[in-house]
Amino acid sequence: MGGSMSKDLVSPDAMEAFLKAHPDWVAQGDAHGLTLRRRYVFSAYPRGLGFVMAAAEHAEKVDHHPDLTLGYRWVVAVLTTHVSRGVTQRDLDLAEALDRMYLEHI
Repeated sequence: MGGSMSKDLVSPDAMEAFLKAHPDWVAQGDAHGLTLRRRYVFSAYPRGLGFVMAAAEHAEKVDHHPDLTLGYRWVVAVLTTHVSRGVTQRDLDLAEALDRMYLEHI
């Protein structure tokens, strides 16, 4: 990653393609720009916590940090690139990484 391209907003076509390929993710807009949101469901509370810990470790490695909310047997992830006020390729990459991690923590 890195470089100026990583902070460029994804095009509407790229966003549409991502959402079609990843139907569990939803794009939402607010006053701070567009975000990606997904709710993950777990069989037990500790599995959700393990997912949050794995996501935090990955976020530190890639220096891109999702907003994660831990509940009873669920986690909500919200992704955006704050400096860009919207969704960038870094968010799409992080969403795919979270989806892979989820499969290890269900």
